[in-house]
Amino acid sequence: MASTLPDYLFSVLDEAEGLLCNQSVDINSLEMHAVILDRTVGFLRELSESDIDDQQDWVSLSRSFSDVLGDIQNKIFEISRRPTTPVQRQCTVTHTGEPGKPAIQISSEMIENLRGLGFTWKLIADMMGVSRWTLYRRMRECGVNSASNFSPLTDEELDSKVSSYMTRYGGTTGQSYIIGHLRSLGLRVQRSRVRESIARLDPKNSAIRWGVVVSRRRYYVSWPNSLWHLDGHHSLIRWGFVVHGCIDGFSRRVMFLQCNPNNLSQTVLSLFLDAIESSGGLWPSRIRVDKGVENVLVCDAMVEARGENRGSFIAGPSTHNQRIERLWRDVFRCVLHHFYYVFYAMEDSGILNVMNPVHMFTLHFAFLQRINQALLEYMEAFNNHGIRTARNWSPYQLWLNGIMHADNPLTKGKLDEDPVDFQHYGQDPDAPSPFDESENNVQVPPINLDHADDITVKLQQNINPLGSSTEMGIDIYLEALKFVENFISEQIQ
Repeated sequence: MASTLPDYLFSVLDEAEGLLCNQSVDINSLEMHAVILDRTVGFLRELSESDIDDQQDWVSLSRSFSDVLGDIQNKIFEISRRPTTPVQRQCTVTHTGEPGKPAIQISSEMIENLRGLGFTWKLIADMMGVSRWTLYRRMRECGVNSASNFSPLTDEELDSKVSSYMTRYGGTTGQSYIIGHLRSLGLRVQRSRVRESIARLDPKNSAIRWGVVVSRRRYYVSWPNSLWHLDGHHSLIRWGFVVHGCIDGFSRRVMFLQCNPNNLSQTVLSLFLDAIESSGGLWPSRIRVDKGVENVLVCDAMVEARGENRGSFIAGPSTHNQRIERLWRDVFRCVLHHFYYVFYAMEDSGILNVMNPVHMFTLHFAFLQRINQALLEYMEAFNNHGIRTARNWSPYQLWLNGIMHADNPLTKGKLDEDPVDFQHYGQDPDAPSPFDESENNVQVPPINLDHADDITVKLQQNINPLGSSTEMGIDIYLEALKFVENFISEQIQ
């Protein structure tokens, strides 16, 4: 044997041992080393066929490396299944002094919350570390009803809710989003019934939806909160609206999604801090952002909270931020395209002039809350929808399961392992191109209108921007525009 070959073989084994012992190892590092091991096994087998004198040694070595390769592959499988492997939560027990085992304490609130997120009774029992029969007994004691697995909706009632959602968000809205929307309303409906309802309401597009399923490459970060992706979306920028969003890379849970009349760094920071507070005060370990001025304060806050020189914020082009870029495609398709075409139609009909501050002021009054209501409804539907590549677990389920995991260092006030390559961490090089290729340094000019505060107060007293509309909100805009124009005329007189 050449002197360098043993060194190489030892280095391959040492690297494998280090990866197998690392509890926070990156799945991509495992896959890269699996390729090296596979090639090494092939090389050793070739040597066993050509070197007859030492054939037995080469065969023995190749078997040893094959065993290590098997361990690496098992580790890859274990990590890839971890997001949807139910964690066990240790329940407290009460010693009653009576014969038999101590009574297990299970919170009725915990049971109802897990059930509300769509977990099956079996999964809830597994997560509590008890049998299904123990869970059922505790449910009866707490008065939790296990019989009503599915909501008792008639076909007509179901069609009404599905039709309402599809009317607001378009005919290409997928089945999983509709199920997620129903879950966000506290309704559990069989997947087959939702599919039949869609077919009844929209038979033409029902077939088309199967043609737009996108094949996903593997994306991996260790835990919920390991990496958040932040970005701004500018499809409505012509009318002075910017949508800011954030998604957790591990679970795909949307952390915030809101439309604003500006692109200021303080606005993004407020949304970011609100998302942290609503998630139990848990800060992300790292964030990935575009190189836009609106992210400056968030990046400063991350460095202060998580430290310097560890990649607390990773800034790069949109092509490296695919997790949220994919979200933008769905947000536009399901929500924003509606407003996009309505606003252009209003311009074409002459009732909206983007150069007229009165028109723009009124547009923002009439539609900003309406847009945000639609975005909030979409976010809840998205966070409750089953993900095909995650065994139909929802982002909320993936998030909660990962947060409850005993090995998650981020829930214990610790930090996760540093990625091997910061610049490509959380990146999918073969993902679709960004929805919006424009630079993120977008400045939204303020709408300058005299007596704006007084007009706003009067409008709020007389017109409800979220009121029922038969014309996609245009009728509310026209009513508000007439009110504003009359107010201005009275001030001039």
